[in-house]
Amino acid sequence: MEKRKGITRRPGPVKVETPPGSGGCAMKRETWLPAVPESAAAARSIVRDAAARAGLDGECAWDLMLATTEALNNAVQHGEAWPNDCVLLVTEPCPRGLRVEVSDRGTFDGTPEPAPLEATSGRGLQIIAALADRFEVRCRNGRTLVRFEKHAALDGVHEHATTGSSMNGARPLSRSTRPRIQPVGWITAEAGGAV
Repeated sequence: MEKRKGITRRPGPVKVETPPGSGGCAMKRETWLPAVPESAAAARSIVRDAAARAGLDGECAWDLMLATTEALNNAVQHGEAWPNDCVLLVTEPCPRGLRVEVSDRGTFDGTPEPAPLEATSGRGLQIIAALADRFEVRCRNGRTLVRFEKHAALDGVHEHATTGSSMNGARPLSRSTRPRIQPVGWITAEAGGAV
C-alpha cells in the first residue's frame, strides 16, 4: 500500500485485459477505489477509457463519467466502505454500449424521493437516471449496488432512462437536444437474494 495526497492506494486494480484477437473489444474491469471523494477522478478516467473501448465518445462518454462521479460520491457519502476501505467500480460492455456498477456495504432503505428545490444536495440518483439509458439501485445482503448503462445512438436517436415508481410523473433531468422516447430505466430496493 502507498499513501499519496491523502489517498491510500491498494495493490493495482483487478481487471480483465482485452484478449488477443478480440479486435480490441472492451472487457469487464473491476477496480477497488479508496472510499474518499478524491477517487472520483480515477473513476472518471477508468470509465472514459472503458467508454472509448466500447465505442462511446463525446456526449455518451461525458454522461457516463458524470453519472459515475455521482454514484461514487453517493457511495462515499452515504454508504459504507468494504473491509478494504474501498468501493468497487466495475465497467463492462453491454450489448449496445457500456455498463457501470458502483457498490459498497451501505444500506439503501427505500426509494429515493426528489430533493426539495432549495436543497443543495440529494439529486445524485436523479442525475444518474437522467444521464443513463438503464439505471438500477439494489440493496441486498448488506450490499448497495448502483448499476447504469449508456448505449450508442441508433440512427441519431438517443434513448435515456427515467426512474421507477417513486418518481413517476417526475421528468428526468435531460438536455433538450435528446429526443424523448419510451423509458427503459428502473430503481429497485429489494430484500434478500444475491445482487
